[in-house]
Amino acid sequence: MNKNLQLAVNHALNDARMARARLGMLSPTMGLDSKRSSAWCEYGFKEDICFDDLYSLFRRGGIAHGAVRKLAGACWQTNPEIIEGEEKDETSAVTAWERKAKAVFTHRFWRAFAEADMRRLVGRYSGILLHIRDNKDWNQAATRGAGLEKITVAWAGALTVKEWDNGLNSRTYGQPKIWEYVEHSPGGQQRRVDVHPDRVFILGDYTDDAIGFLEPAYNAFVSLEKVEGGSGESFLKNAARQLNINFEKEIDFGNLASLYGVSVEELQDKFNETAVEVNRGNDVTLTTQGATVTPLVTSVADPGPTYNVNLQTAAAALDIPTKILVGMQTGERASTEDQRYFNARCQSRRGDLSFDIEDFCDKLADLKIIDAVAQKAVIWDDLNAQTASEKLDSALKMAQINAALVATGEQAFSGEEIRVAAGHEGSPEPLGETDDEEDTETTNTTGKQ
Repeated sequence: MNKNLQLAVNHALNDARMARARLGMLSPTMGLDSKRSSAWCEYGFKEDICFDDLYSLFRRGGIAHGAVRKLAGACWQTNPEIIEGEEKDETSAVTAWERKAKAVFTHRFWRAFAEADMRRLVGRYSGILLHIRDNKDWNQAATRGAGLEKITVAWAGALTVKEWDNGLNSRTYGQPKIWEYVEHSPGGQQRRVDVHPDRVFILGDYTDDAIGFLEPAYNAFVSLEKVEGGSGESFLKNAARQLNINFEKEIDFGNLASLYGVSVEELQDKFNETAVEVNRGNDVTLTTQGATVTPLVTSVADPGPTYNVNLQTAAAALDIPTKILVGMQTGERASTEDQRYFNARCQSRRGDLSFDIEDFCDKLADLKIIDAVAQKAVIWDDLNAQTASEKLDSALKMAQINAALVATGEQAFSGEEIRVAAGHEGSPEPLGETDDEEDTETTNTTGKQ
């Protein structure tokens, strides 16, 4: 009775789901096929994606997890540097503002900021909670100039807007008036805390129409999961050796049941027990009377082509080359062009991160944690910079060009340019000059004593 009721409920839910899909032809989010408005529902694609969906995809999806880690890891391969002015000058000394800012922007801080950036890639945004030394509750405005103790990184699912500022004459109209942070204790308990906007910095976009990093590739990840799970299930079913027993029409089930010492109604259970023993690999005998036993085996299709199609779709949505995304497969590895493209993509994203870092500096300056400065810049190293071996190769080619031009009396590159290309700075000092100067200085010092 319970089984029939469950089947009826499942059937009713499926009918309701299909009816909703057919009625969803007016909704643009239900698919791009105008002829088949319920196509997305048939494919198993969700109409709306929330943070929990994206977080589950990152937590359990290998490709999605690797994409987020690779992109965030490459962008934060090295920490940036915040300087006063527009561009860095190697000859200029560290300013007082830079020295004070470095006390806040430590290596531990950049590690937390990188973690917030990684969580922003998973959700549509992430939050940084500022622990300010003002001994006030979280729901109160921060005291200017109190100093920053530490920062805490929050997922988008744990930090949501509780109340918006709807005052038409308010300076912060349309912005969050109060945030709600769900704090998780190690024991699994939750505590909801109201947080003032002064103590929150958001990375990403928390508006309703924001598009997350994983969202465009979500459908492809759903298809990848089907291919992985379906092919694995096919192999499992073949390995399980399900048995098919085909009895002849003249079989006497009563006689067969008496052979096992059970009733006819219990005969099926006996066959199931024997099948379990067969699958366990024990030495058992299956006694039949006028029956043929054959294993149920299905041919498993090669999941490779279907998997690769969806993998390429996901890679295109994430803007990461396929071989960079999955690493080395069947002896293949990412080409130099793929690596350079990915490095350029990360270098470009660093430009966007620079704006986030500058906004964070402005927030700290507004809280008087650091001093305000007229002009500042965020600089990164070059991910496509030449390696030491590549620099030496460039210097060698420059020297060979100079050697080829000896007959013409011209010199294409100076010795200093060749040294710079090899990774060194400036011209080498003449041999022995440094030693003579040191000897002279030592003699004069000794003479004074």
